[in-house]
Amino acid sequence: MHDFDRDTALASIGDKAWRAELGEGWCVGPVPNGGYLMAIVLKAMGQHLPHPDPFTATIHYLRPAQIGAAEIEVDVVRIGRGHSTARATLSQEGKARLTALATFGDLSAPDGPDFMPARPPDEAPPPEGCLPLKATGLWVPEVARRFDWRYPPECLRWFQGQEQEARLGAWIRFEDGRPNDLLSLAMFCDAFPPPVRTVMEIGWVPTIELTVHFKGKPAPGWVLGWFKTRWCQGGYLEEDGELWDSQGRLVAISRQMARVHARTGHGEL
Repeated sequence: MHDFDRDTALASIGDKAWRAELGEGWCVGPVPNGGYLMAIVLKAMGQHLPHPDPFTATIHYLRPAQIGAAEIEVDVVRIGRGHSTARATLSQEGKARLTALATFGDLSAPDGPDFMPARPPDEAPPPEGCLPLKATGLWVPEVARRFDWRYPPECLRWFQGQEQEARLGAWIRFEDGRPNDLLSLAMFCDAFPPPVRTVMEIGWVPTIELTVHFKGKPAPGWVLGWFKTRWCQGGYLEEDGELWDSQGRLVAISRQMARVHARTGHGEL
C-alpha cells in the first residue's frame, strides 16, 4: 500500500460516519496539510454518493487539525441524475476542525463543448530540464518529502524574496510511485510553497479556505503545478493554482484564501 492510501484510509464507525488516522508524514510543522485533509473528506463523501468523481470542493479550515484519530460525518445534500452534493465535517476531541461542501459527477462521460485557450506556462521547462528538490539545498516541511519534485532552474532566485511577481511552479509526483488520481490532485493543490515567498520574507501561511475544481483525470507521470498571488492586503492573500498533467491537459484549478504570519527563517519552501 502506498503511503498516501494508508494515511487516507477510512473505517466506518456508524451511519455516514468514518474514522481516519491523520499521519505525521503530511504535516507542515505539527499541523496536517490542508490538501491532505481535503483528500480524506472527499474519500468519505464518495462512499455515500452514486457519482464517482469530485467536480468541485470547498473547505473552510476552522482550527488546526492534529496528528492522530479524526472523525468525519457526512451529510448527503442532494442526489441528482448528473451530479450529487454532500457536506462533511472533520472533528477531533469533540471540536470541528474543518467543514467541506463538494459536488460529484462523472468525469469520464463529458457531453458538452470545449473551450480551452489556455496552455501550460511557457516558463516551465520539461521535467528533465528542471532541478530535483534535493539539488536546490532548500529546507522543506515534512509533507514536501512525500513527493518527487522538479523545479525550474530559476527557482533559487524565486526564494530570495526579491521577485516582482508572486508566482512559482514545479513538476510533482509521489515519491513512492503512487499513480495519480483525483485525490492526488486535491493533495497537490495545497502541497506547493506559497508563491508570496518570491516577493517577501514570510513565515507560516495557513489556509483559511480552499476550493478545487477538478477538470479531468490525470494521465500517468508528472503533474505541473503553477501558482500565483496577485494581492496580499492586511496579511490576507489569495492564491490561484493550475495543475497540468503529463499530456499538457488542464486537470484542476484551485483558489485559496490564506493568512501570512511572521517570518520564521529564510531559504524555506
